[in-house]
Amino acid sequence: MGRDALKMGALREPDEGILQDEIARACRPFAKTGGDLNSLRRDLRQTMWDDVGVMRDAAGLKNWLAKKLEQIKRDLYEIGVEDGVRAFNLTWHDWLNLDNLVEISQVIGEAALARENSRGAHFREDFPTEGDLDNSYFTLVKQIGDKLEVTREDVVFSIVRPGETILPEDAPETLVS
Repeated sequence: MGRDALKMGALREPDEGILQDEIARACRPFAKTGGDLNSLRRDLRQTMWDDVGVMRDAAGLKNWLAKKLEQIKRDLYEIGVEDGVRAFNLTWHDWLNLDNLVEISQVIGEAALARENSRGAHFREDFPTEGDLDNSYFTLVKQIGDKLEVTREDVVFSIVRPGETILPEDAPETLVS
């Protein structure tokens, strides 16, 4: 983070339109009546596990993004919180946290849908092979307006390449003695 900040040079002025949109989003629950945030959080956690978890495929991810996640988002936006002293309004803080969980869940789902191989603990049933390690890439998600843009960036193996080692030839197989 620090190196990135140095590259930026001077800080730019904040975008007032974005700030106003975010304030409006954060204040959204004050215009509605109460609801069950805990149940909605449990639903999000369960659907993330069932549809976006370790075993997944394109059809399940698309269905989850278009139907289940959108329903959770609609339900959240119908739940309100009491307007009062906002600094200590823990229900409002819970609402904001859940809204952020919904947003990041969408990012995770879009990235999982774009990734067409299996790597590590996450397995695409419709793309069961790992893919060529030499051609590994990061999946990047960026918000452009109201849409998420998914791109890829190649992994640069700057210290050690796949299949190589930086350990001396006489090093033990494990470093645990």
